[in-house]
Amino acid sequence: MENSATKLLVVDDIVDWQKTLKGVLEDHGYDVAVAGSMDDAISLLDQRPFDLALLDMRLDEADEGNEDGLKLAETIRDRWPQVRIVIVTGYGTPESLSRSLVPDIAGKRLAEDYLPKGDTDKLVEMVRHILGK
Repeated sequence: MENSATKLLVVDDIVDWQKTLKGVLEDHGYDVAVAGSMDDAISLLDQRPFDLALLDMRLDEADEGNEDGLKLAETIRDRWPQVRIVIVTGYGTPESLSRSLVPDIAGKRLAEDYLPKGDTDKLVEMVRHILGK
């Protein structure tokens, strides 16, 4: 378990996707916690440190305009700046990609990277690359 000390937070409102990512990432030796909402994620972040957060952009599938994952990314960036962020979504748009990856006026980006849901191999490769592990 080469990455046993590396702590990841998966935030997604779809329980099956939470389970999938948790299983895949734990199989690669990561310590994974899951949350289904912005409030649950903030609670976990208050309780323990994380190295990387994998955030679904839309944390309420019923609300098509929901971008709570991006709001959560902003909160993480402000309160826990040491946590690296990847946006993982099935509803990406050019606007959300730009908001996630283009630096703001202070030169900070919300996320390290942005990935469509589905390709867990690419996700693991991205996590390894970002964390250098």
